[in-house]
Amino acid sequence: MGTAVLILLALTGYAQQYNTSVQGYLPQMKAGTPIKYVWNDKDHMKPYANWDSVLSTKDGFTLKLNVDEGGGNDLAILIGDKIEADKLIFIYVDKGLVTITSKDSLFTNVTLGGNATALELNQFHQFIVKGPGLENYTTIKNNAYQAAVKKDAEAMQTTDIQLRMLDSIRKALAFQWINEHPGRPVCAFIMQSPFEPLGGRLTKEEKKAILNKMTPQALNNKIAADMLYTFNIDKVVGVGKKAPDFTQNDTLDKAVSLKDFRGKYVLLDFWASWCAPCRAENPNIVKAFNKYKDKGFTVLSVSLDQPGKKEAWLKAIHDDHLTWTHVSDLKFWGNAVVKLYDINAVPSNFLIGPDGTILAKNVRGEELDKQLAKFLNN
Repeated sequence: MGTAVLILLALTGYAQQYNTSVQGYLPQMKAGTPIKYVWNDKDHMKPYANWDSVLSTKDGFTLKLNVDEGGGNDLAILIGDKIEADKLIFIYVDKGLVTITSKDSLFTNVTLGGNATALELNQFHQFIVKGPGLENYTTIKNNAYQAAVKKDAEAMQTTDIQLRMLDSIRKALAFQWINEHPGRPVCAFIMQSPFEPLGGRLTKEEKKAILNKMTPQALNNKIAADMLYTFNIDKVVGVGKKAPDFTQNDTLDKAVSLKDFRGKYVLLDFWASWCAPCRAENPNIVKAFNKYKDKGFTVLSVSLDQPGKKEAWLKAIHDDHLTWTHVSDLKFWGNAVVKLYDINAVPSNFLIGPDGTILAKNVRGEELDKQLAKFLNN
């Protein structure tokens, strides 16, 4: 009886491990085709070189996920190993079942089904497709792609004009749909996802205006939470604010905290061994460090190096002569400090005063020297 109970508990635990299923039905797809997927936000982001992967079967493919309450967000799914047109799709995924149905082996003319949010996103797509003048949108988009491949300047100019006009219609329709459905969580996805009419086309103020109209239910997802955090980030890590403390391990796996550097001017530097602009900036930081290190200045570098890439991180430190303190959790863009400081690009840095106050942000080259001279050449 005891063994049976243990087995039952184990099976129950396994069944509860996943609360979300994404099922793809692409009838012409060959069994054994790699299907890769990755969350497309900072909380879930994994290195793009390390996408999770499954193999398709004769019935399609199934992705098993676990989504917490308020954890719905943008999932990127790729057919095969190479990013190409119609092989990559971004969808909004929340708890439950999401189905992706196409008539061939690609993500073309996809129909979404399953849970309420998947049906809502499909409804939005149908609304856009039926918009006035948009019946030829896909054809014109394909023509633009072919013109770019062939480097046909005249065709590129023509299709660019056409797409601009059609994209303005799509953007207006997307605004209309969101205004009519302020309680739908997929609104946040529509605002952010690169394949949607508003993705990459909204100003900060436009995003704020939309979010202010959305209900608490519609904001209960990772995408909206990320946008709201970014809007308020100056209240957390703006100039004049106290730099949030954190602890992370150094190159010898010893815990290091930002508060350990109180009493000194600190350049909190975000970089990575794989980042060419970071490596190009390193000589400027080395110069500043050597010039001011005896006057109460130091550097604390946080690396965005990837899992399993510690040797590359250490080699870059050695090769670039970075003789100050370095920390990292080797989680790429998922680094906890990166999320805390809302870092969206590297190199990035914060100049912090002896009392922990942020004095300046993203000071590089001569500007770094000028800022340090202002504080340390008294």
